[in-house]
Parts: sequence; structure tokens; C-alpha cells
Amino acid sequence: MPPMPSTERDDVLEQFEYHHWATDRVLEVAAALTAAQLDKEWGGSFGSGRGLLRHVIGVERLWLERWNGRSMKGLPEFALTWSGRDFLNEWKKIAAEQGEYLSELSRDMLLGELTYTNIKGERLTYRLAEILAHVVNHGTYHRGQITHLLRDCGVTAPSTDFLVFVGERRKSQA
Repeated sequence: MPPMPSTERDDVLEQFEYHHWATDRVLEVAAALTAAQLDKEWGGSFGSGRGLLRHVIGVERLWLERWNGRSMKGLPEFALTWSGRDFLNEWKKIAAEQGEYLSELSRDMLLGELTYTNIKGERLTYRLAEILAHVVNHGTYHRGQITHLLRDCGVTAPSTDFLVFVGERRKSQA
């Protein structure tokens, strides 16, 4: 049986600190991509950079809404004129709202269940700790895809390794 996600508040907050740091890094580089670059056909799961960023940013919004008791019927729509900078700006808003939610996080909340309706109309229930672990894991997967997109666009992608995060955090705290 796989290990259960941590129900320790500090562990979860560290995971999200990393998640935000790593997502900031790739999206700050992706901010230089134009709408035309995002619309180019690309071989990833979403057909284009725009499709990928719509999914990544949209799912972060979707989960935030679920944490707050609201089930969206689908991913938000973003203007077809949006560049990488626009997606970064939207991410910054979502990350700030996630931070507000996480600042109130308690062990009881982590152990508690969250019920929501997914975009297929199915009612699902998981422990909040499981959902939060899923969000971080999902972000890691898609940051790899964004890194691939950046490289295919001829842009150097930043490292998002957890140990790079730990090393930078240690230096800043020294």
C-alpha cells in the first residue's frame, strides 16, 4: 500500500511552498512566449502551448474553488489573445488565493473529507490531505511538460528540482 499523504501542516505547507516556487520559475520564463507561439501546433497532450497553459492554470483555479466548497462545471476560458505573461499573471492571483487558504490549514482540516462534483458530474470524496498531495503532484507533472514546451520554443528552461529549492531556501535563510 502506498504511503498516505502527510497530515502534518508544516509538511503540506512546505510542499506548496515548493509547488509555488517551481511553478513561478517555469511560468516566469514562459511569460516571454507570445500568443502566436502558444498557438503553434505542439505534440504534447494538449495540442498547443495555449492548451497546456489553459489546463495548468485552469486546474489550479478548479482545485482552489473545490477547496472553498464550489464545484466548477469545467475549466475557465482564457482569451485567445493571452500571451505567456497573461497566464503568469493569472497564476499569481491563484497562488495568492491558495496561500490565503493554506494559511488557515489545520491538522483537523487535513484529516477531514472534502466532497466535490467533478467536471463529469460525479460526486467524489477524498481527505483534504490527499487532494493537496494530488495538486502538488499534478503540478510537477505539468511543469515537466512546460519545460518541454519552452525547450521546443528555443528557450532555456529553469531547474525546478526540489533540492534546488531546498538549497536556495537555505541560502536565503542563512
